[in-house]
Amino acid sequence: MFRPFAYWLSTTPLSSTLQSHPWIVPASQSLHIGGASIVFASALVINLRLLGVSRSGRSISRLTGALMPWIWSGLAVQVTTGILQTIIEPVREFVTPMYWIKMLLIVVVAATTALYARAVRRQAARWDEAQTRPAAARIYAVVSTLLWLAILACGRLIGYTWNYYA
Repeated sequence: MFRPFAYWLSTTPLSSTLQSHPWIVPASQSLHIGGASIVFASALVINLRLLGVSRSGRSISRLTGALMPWIWSGLAVQVTTGILQTIIEPVREFVTPMYWIKMLLIVVVAATTALYARAVRRQAARWDEAQTRPAAARIYAVVSTLLWLAILACGRLIGYTWNYYA
């Protein structure tokens, strides 16, 4: 379905110009991986705290408040570099199911992360004073971690599987 669009996009002046600079793809991929590292590390720290791995240090609300800007900034870097990579190599991206699975998972995890952050902001005292986290928070932590890992795996698999679909 997206194949004709991908072929067209690969021949546009923007795509052709970006393709003509051999440093753009590795630079973009490096920034993309850096953004992924920031997002995953920040989310993992929050999720581990929600699972009760550590009870000392910052409160849940302060930890979430400190790390959410890192998550959103890292995600912005990933989206920006991901769009750039898609413009440079649209056929590689659009033809593989891994790309579309990754996009769906990003939407899901971004939405659940936003809902989590909103819940913590609205009821900070409740989150900070609780001796144990609600079951929903623990489920969120596990699901969020698994979604981020799946996103990372899908991203890697795009590069290894796209030629089977091209």
